[in-house]
Amino acid sequence: MGIRWGILGAATIAKEKVMPAIQKAGGEIIAIASKSNNLNEVKEQHKISFTFDDYEQLLKVEEIEAVYIPLPNSEHFHWVMKSIEYGKHVLVEKPIVLTKGELLQIKEKASEKGLFILEAFMYRHHPQIKEAKRLLDEGTIGDIVTVRSQFHFELLDWENDIRVNPSLGGGVLRDIGCYCINIQQLFLEENVTELQVIHSKRAALDVHIAANILYENGVLGIMDCSFYGSFTQNVDIVGTKGTMRLPYAFRTDLNEHTGVIEIVRGEEMERVYLEGDAYHLQIEHFHHVLLGESESSYAWNEMLMQMELLEQLQYELERGAGICQK
Repeated sequence: MGIRWGILGAATIAKEKVMPAIQKAGGEIIAIASKSNNLNEVKEQHKISFTFDDYEQLLKVEEIEAVYIPLPNSEHFHWVMKSIEYGKHVLVEKPIVLTKGELLQIKEKASEKGLFILEAFMYRHHPQIKEAKRLLDEGTIGDIVTVRSQFHFELLDWENDIRVNPSLGGGVLRDIGCYCINIQQLFLEENVTELQVIHSKRAALDVHIAANILYENGVLGIMDCSFYGSFTQNVDIVGTKGTMRLPYAFRTDLNEHTGVIEIVRGEEMERVYLEGDAYHLQIEHFHHVLLGESESSYAWNEMLMQMELLEQLQYELERGAGICQK
């Protein structure tokens, strides 16, 4: 029998991406809970035994070994801690929490109980990311000089979308900017010494950001993201001997699950194509860790570095005037 799961929240990403991935990876979804959605269709589609309108009732189901949490950002800390209290392993959507202090509390409690907690950056599990990391570490483009990461899309429902609700931990930095930061830290593995942020705001919420980040080894990181742009998900890396580009860095599922690595050295360009379902591979990895078959590929120290930088960027956003838009 596979790992038995509970789902805290009926968000679109849960229903369309993660729940199918759990079942594809041999997991069993025992229960789902939602405070606002009718769960009859989801229950029938995924052959789920129990549905609840109360999250804690789901956590009381003893058969459940792991929970997936796609709730609004502001609710992550409370329900991760509650899940730990009930002895559940946790896969939680990014950003895992809103402050480094909250993450340290989770780390302490999870370590006490021997539980696995993973922040759901599914893109990290795609073969293109692992291959890009290997090529960079081998010096394929020489020493890295600059990394630029971009993630943009056009948000349509400004009245109801939780991503633009400040009380729910909304804003473009926490929604997609965190991907841009995460991939830079994954490739560079360096601390930050200096950062600068400029941004546009809408009703006091960050909606369009650009940041310059100086890493300890002298590499310059550049990131930009917005809720206004045409869909873009590029990562460009400039080295002393060439360049590397990932045109489908974060959402390979929108390119038929195919990642592309473009390497330019002099007048020569090489393209590497790699296939894989990032959501499925993320769940497989989670299962392997729970079964003692592998170590986590996203360690606590990496999550803490990510959260520390996001917190610094958020501070700069909140203290800076920015450009206000209607």
